[in-house]
Amino acid sequence: MRNLTQSFRRLRRQILPGLLVLLLAACVSAPPVEQEQLSPATDTAALEQMAADGRFLDAALAYSRLAADAPSPQREHYTLRTAELLMLGNYVPQALQMLNEIEPTTLSADLQIRHALLSASISLARQLPDAALDSLSQVENLLMSADEIRPQDTLRLHQLRATAFAQLGNHLESARERVLLEPLLGDPDAVLNNQEAILHSLQNLSPAALQALQTAGPPDVLSGWLELVLLGSKMADSQQGGADMVTWRERYPDHPALDEIVATVLLARPRVLPLPKKIALILPLNNRFAKAASAVRDGFLAAYYAQPSNTSINLESTGSPADTFGMSTFDTPASVVPSIAIYDAGDDPGFIDLIYEQAVDDGAEFVVGPLNKDAVNQLAAHEELPVPVLALNYSGQHGENAAKNLPDNLFQLSLSPEQEAQQVAERAWLDNYSRAAIITPSSAWGTRVAKAFSERWLQFGGHVVEKQTYDAKKSDYSLPIRRLLNVDESEQRHKTLRRLLGKKLEFIPRRRQDIDFIFMAAGSRQARLIRPQLRFHHAPKVPVYATSHSYSGGINPDMDRDMDGVTFADMPWTLHTEQSTHALKADIEAIWPNVSKRYSRLFALGVDAYRVIGELNTLRRNRSAFYPGETGDLYLDVANRLQRRLLWAKFERGVPKLLNEYSDTPPTP
Repeated sequence: MRNLTQSFRRLRRQILPGLLVLLLAACVSAPPVEQEQLSPATDTAALEQMAADGRFLDAALAYSRLAADAPSPQREHYTLRTAELLMLGNYVPQALQMLNEIEPTTLSADLQIRHALLSASISLARQLPDAALDSLSQVENLLMSADEIRPQDTLRLHQLRATAFAQLGNHLESARERVLLEPLLGDPDAVLNNQEAILHSLQNLSPAALQALQTAGPPDVLSGWLELVLLGSKMADSQQGGADMVTWRERYPDHPALDEIVATVLLARPRVLPLPKKIALILPLNNRFAKAASAVRDGFLAAYYAQPSNTSINLESTGSPADTFGMSTFDTPASVVPSIAIYDAGDDPGFIDLIYEQAVDDGAEFVVGPLNKDAVNQLAAHEELPVPVLALNYSGQHGENAAKNLPDNLFQLSLSPEQEAQQVAERAWLDNYSRAAIITPSSAWGTRVAKAFSERWLQFGGHVVEKQTYDAKKSDYSLPIRRLLNVDESEQRHKTLRRLLGKKLEFIPRRRQDIDFIFMAAGSRQARLIRPQLRFHHAPKVPVYATSHSYSGGINPDMDRDMDGVTFADMPWTLHTEQSTHALKADIEAIWPNVSKRYSRLFALGVDAYRVIGELNTLRRNRSAFYPGETGDLYLDVANRLQRRLLWAKFERGVPKLLNEYSDTPPTP
C-alpha cells in the first residue's frame, strides 16, 4: 500500500506512462489499462463501465491521470471521483490521501456534499464514528440549503448515519436512521436487508428498554418495530405465533415490515420449557474422571432428594444400582414423579449422540451432561436437539456469533477457569490498577488462563508488563519469580559492576517498579509456595489476585498463613460457611467426609445443575436476571451459557474474609 501511495504522488507529477503499467501489474490481477485509456480525451463513460466491472483501481488511476491535466473545477471532480473509486476498492489510506488533496470550501455545493459523504465513509472504515457524524452534519446543512436534493445523497446520508450509530452502540438511533432510509430503497433485496438490520439493532436492546421506548404507538413505524421485537423477546407456546402475528398486524396495518420478517421474529421465539417428568444425567462414571463425575452426580442427587416433600424422585441407572450412591440418609418421598435416569458417558466422547438418543428414546424430557468438552462440542454441532440439554462444560463456540449457530435448547454450565480469570481482570480494573504481571503454570491449563486474563485485561486498556511460567511439580519458584520482578536483572547489574570495579559493593536487589499487581494462577499447594517467595524477592506489598484454585476450599489457618493479602474469587459454596445457610453442604460432608472436601466445588456444580433447571425460563425471559446458585450468581448470556458471578475474599491470618461487593456491574470495555 505504501508503494501504491508513492505511485499516486508520482503520477500526479506526470511520470512516465510505463510506470503506471508496472503499478497496475503489481496491485491488481486484471489486465493493465491501455495507454490510450489514460489520455485526457478518455471517455468517462468507459471509466465508469470499468468501475461497474469491479476494476476500481484501474478506473481510479485513469481518473487521477485525467485530474492531472484538467482545469478547475473539473480537476476537483476527477480527484474526488478517484478517491471514491479507491474507497470502493477498499484502498482506504489512499482514498484518504486523495480526499485531503481537495479543499472542500472551493467546491460547488454538490461536490461539497460528495466530499463530506466520502469523508464520513472513510472515517467509518477507520472506526471513527464521531468523526463520521461530524461530516454527516455538514451534509445535512448542505442539503437543507441546496436548490435540488439528489435522492442518492439522502439515501447515503441515512446509510452512513445508521452505521455510525451502530459503531457507537446507539442501537435505537441506528434503527431510526434505517426506518428513514427504507422509503428511498427500490430494490426488494435492499429492503429485506435493511429490515433485517433494523431487527439486529433493536434486538440489542433489553426488554425493559424496548417497552420504555414505545412512546408514540400506532401507526408510528419505529414503535411498530419496537413492539414487534419486544414480542419476539418473549417466550411463547408452539401454537401462539400465528395469533400474535395477526394481533400485531391489526395494530399496525400499514407497517412496512415484510410478512416473512414478522414471521421470522415470532416463530424464532424461545419456547417455554415445561418442567420435565424425567431427567437423564449423563456422566463418565467408569474412567479416570469417575471420582470427579461421581461428585457431580452425588451433588445433583443430594439437591434432588433435599426438595420439599411434595416433590419426589424415582432413581434409575444404566450403570450402578441406586444403593451405591450413598443417598439413603436423605428422606425419600413416596411418589415417583419426576424421575432420574443415570447414563455412563463412557471413555469416547464420540458416543455422546448414541447415549443422548438412547436417553430420549427412554423418555427423558431433559438431559443434564455431558461433562467432556469434546462431547459438548459434538452436541453443539447439531442444528437442533429434540429435548433440552444442560451441558456441564462450555463448547468451543461462544459469543453472539455462536448464538446463531447453537441449538436453541442447548444450555451450558461450567466451572470455567477462563471465566474466573476474566473476572479477576474486571475486579483489578475496578480497583483502579492498570499494569499487571502474570505468573501461571507451564501447562495447557496455565496457558488458557493466562490468555483469558490477558485478553480481558487488554480490552479494558490495561497493560501486561511481564509474564512468567513455573513448573507446578517443583517447589522452588525463585527463578521465574525473580524474572517476573526483574530481580535477576538487578543482580546481574551488581555482578557486572563488581567485576568492572574489582571490589565488593553493598547491594540490595531491587524489583521493577512498574507493576500495580500480580495475577497468580495456581493450585492451593503452589499458591502457598509462591506467595512467600514473592515476599522474599522484595514484593511484599504488591497486591496479588488469584482464581479460586488458590484456595483449597476449606478453612485451614495453619496451612494458609502465608496467603495473607491474596485476593481471590470463589463460589458461595466455599465462602459462605454459616451452618444455617448450608444445611445441604453439611449433610453431604457427613455422608462423604473425605471426597466432599477434595471435590467440594464439583458437588456444588451438581447441586446447581439440578436446581437451575426450573429457573431457565425465568433467566431466558430476562437476560439481566440471575439465580443465586451455589457456584455463583447464574445468568444466561446470548449463547445460553450460564455465566457465574463470583464472590470476592482476601486472606487474613490464614482465613478467607469476604470483601464488600461492588454495587455496579462489571465494566464494559
